Amino acid sequence: MNNPIVLLSPSKGMGSFPSNAPYVGSASVPFSQATKEVVETIQGMSSGQRKELFKVSDNLFHSVERFWSLPPLEYLEPSQGLPGLFAYTGEAFKSFDAHSLGNNAIQRAKNSLVIVSALYGIVTGEMNIVNYRLEMQSKLGVNGYKNLYGLWRPILTQWLNQQESSFAVNLCSNEYSKVFDWKSVTMPAIHIDFKQMKNGEIKSVSAFSKQARGTMARWIFTENIQTIFSLASFDLDGYRLYSHEGDNMVFLREE
Repeated sequence: MNNPIVLLSPSKGMGSFPSNAPYVGSASVPFSQATKEVVETIQGMSSGQRKELFKVSDNLFHSVERFWSLPPLEYLEPSQGLPGLFAYTGEAFKSFDAHSLGNNAIQRAKNSLVIVSALYGIVTGEMNIVNYRLEMQSKLGVNGYKNLYGLWRPILTQWLNQQESSFAVNLCSNEYSKVFDWKSVTMPAIHIDFKQMKNGEIKSVSAFSKQARGTMARWIFTENIQTIFSLASFDLDGYRLYSHEGDNMVFLREE
């Protein structure tokens, strides 16, 4: 049986080159034309327009400007890229902790972890990517599309339908999950949400949910999870299955 595709959101935080990853990515950028159009659109904007797009402080903006000052080909064929599995450093990826995975889990993650990206569409463990800053919800019109959802939704939905995995585990935040047209996705998919009990109320705490997504992604590869039914046994960091209705699973952590 094929391993499931595990979909995860990216993080703003990224690593630096050279990386201490145990391998060098070899896969090519999957949607090079769309990525090229995104790069050219951003590079064609004025500095003021980019600052409005990225909504960052003056100090951070100078770093973001450097991300987008590379020759267009560098985004497609990075000479100083980071392997996708080790490129991001946010909360989910700290919990995923790719550097401590065993060889078998690394191989499964290289083949099956898919990070949804506003620049690349998808980032796999086999790809090399450059540092970038771009959110899927950014108000960026590209090639006649009014936003990045319009650009990427048909591309990524078609891509997912062409995969041969047995099912998809959607661990993305809502911002990245909705880039897929789930009504048109033919592959079985299960959507995961994490909630926390606080003062007798069930809430969603963003930082905790991000950590839990990374923890579950890691668990899927270390335990070689291959069925939707098996996902229900996830019990790390105090989480337990709270509800399973249709294609939605909610895990709850008690106080």
